[in-house]
Amino acid sequence: MPRIRLPKDWEYKATRALNNLKKPGVAAACLWCGHRYRRDKYNPETETAHLLQCPEYPQEAKRKMLERKRTKPRPAPQVGIFYFVQKKLSIDTTPLAEAGRFGDFAIHERDHYQYWAQLLSSDAVPDAEYEKYPRGRVAYNTKTDKFTLLADQCILRKKRLVKTILSRMNLPARDTEVDKDSHYRCFHCLGRGR
Repeated sequence: MPRIRLPKDWEYKATRALNNLKKPGVAAACLWCGHRYRRDKYNPETETAHLLQCPEYPQEAKRKMLERKRTKPRPAPQVGIFYFVQKKLSIDTTPLAEAGRFGDFAIHERDHYQYWAQLLSSDAVPDAEYEKYPRGRVAYNTKTDKFTLLADQCILRKKRLVKTILSRMNLPARDTEVDKDSHYRCFHCLGRGR
């Protein structure tokens, strides 16, 4: 959060704002100029609009506020499943807000078998068993507030590929635990060759 330098007469301004709050029908008051917000007119948008016009609000703070307004909101994180077949990444996801529940986890409800059948029907992958190629899953632990990316070792060895998965699923790297899982082992890892 940006630091805002308080004016030298901040005690006077704070007293004025507090006195304005005592007036009937007032929901809030601007610390900088004393502007009163009526109860039926006050919301974060009207406060922002006022601060951008307030002659006493610091210019640097106005500039930063405008920058924040211009930046696009970060896309919502997703949970899902993925395959890495012939150097191509295929991902099937669900936004976290719409994810199914399994115990303490928010999950993508479609499984690898169903997704493989869809990929086969669209000729996106070779005609082979769904377990043959490297795959993985991302779930969200509702107790720890962290994502878990579990995948085949053939995927995890490729750091750039892992970053691509995190990026395409809008996952925060800091809050995503990445690990292998014995359930996600391709034929190569199982020693059955490709």
